[in-house]
Amino acid sequence: MEMKVYLYKLDRAALDEKRERALELLPAWRIEQYERMRFPEGRLQQLAASLLLRHALWDAARIDLSAVEIRKNEYGKPELFGSEVHFNLTDSGDYVAAIVADAPVGIDLETKNDPDGKIAERFFSPEEVEYIQTAENKDNAFRYLWTRKEAYLKCTGTGISVNLNGVPVLKEAENGTLLSTPILSEEYALSLCVKNLWEAETFPKFSLDTVEGFDI
Repeated sequence: MEMKVYLYKLDRAALDEKRERALELLPAWRIEQYERMRFPEGRLQQLAASLLLRHALWDAARIDLSAVEIRKNEYGKPELFGSEVHFNLTDSGDYVAAIVADAPVGIDLETKNDPDGKIAERFFSPEEVEYIQTAENKDNAFRYLWTRKEAYLKCTGTGISVNLNGVPVLKEAENGTLLSTPILSEEYALSLCVKNLWEAETFPKFSLDTVEGFDI
């Protein structure tokens, strides 16, 4: 199966209009994620992410999100039970993104900055801090590394249970995984991570589909 990435820019008016219908279609675990958000913007992002996952699984693998069993690993990463299809979700700012593949994957989207460098000092290695400090665009460099770390941790399924300082991401291949970082714009970075089941020396091919809306 071709690895596919899906990107959706929030249309808040359209999502509000479809909210009631969407909540009727989504499985309980996604509704739980939605209801866990305290603020309207967070709920809107979760609603968009759920609809995007529903679209992505059907488009990539003809899987009906409401008809499959989802189980979480010991760190809370959701997985399709009994399936060789893997997925992951991310959201930040005005965007949500999803990835579907036939190997464990992680995806992270980020628009945050680190103007005083304190996040990098806490979570990055000395080499990574130096990479940011010497970069022409420090914001892009920070997002580049941050999303690579997050995508790696989401791919392995460990999340933030491990020390981010111990997750080196300056190289393209680390710990049996491969990473890539397309830049969406000056304000966003998007990183992908896939478990290296193909023994590849370069990041595997993938398609990027911009989703305009949801037909529900």
